[in-house]
Amino acid sequence: MGKTLIRGSSVKERLGRMDVDFIDVTLTTDIETHANGDVITLPIEIENAVSVKGGRGIIQSLILTNGDNSLESPAIELMFASETMDVSTTPDEGEAVGIEDADLTKLCGSTTVSNWSLVNTSKAEVATKSNIGLVVKAASTSTSIFVIAICRDAGGFSASATTDLKLRLGIIKD
Repeated sequence: MGKTLIRGSSVKERLGRMDVDFIDVTLTTDIETHANGDVITLPIEIENAVSVKGGRGIIQSLILTNGDNSLESPAIELMFASETMDVSTTPDEGEAVGIEDADLTKLCGSTTVSNWSLVNTSKAEVATKSNIGLVVKAASTSTSIFVIAICRDAGGFSASATTDLKLRLGIIKD
């Protein structure tokens, strides 16, 4: 993922320089059971998600893969934020989500993925979501945004490895 320099340009020049990028993120979690409404990942930094400090971007698409062949993938809500925050009363994966009121303004939005497809004989699964159009904004001192994964499946999710969930974002940088 590269940096995009477009500030100081006219509107016409900026439109011609909008950068489309794939950004890969490993959604690191604990090896434990995550019930419906539990945090799967604490906030994970997505570096250079926008081109300049305090900049904006549009998450256009995402691909979520689960390399764990021992279970079916759950519905997962991905929340995007401009800054890191505590997402549960005890900041730990596997706890119920609980974002403080003061942190709600850091949220940029969310999307839920549940359309998992089996892609090989080892039972690895992939889910794709396109045409999301979610505008995100980094904090004024950063080019990063943050992602939080939350289990939204009544059947729960029991990870057997800490790095089996991988996210690829298709993002348009301002």
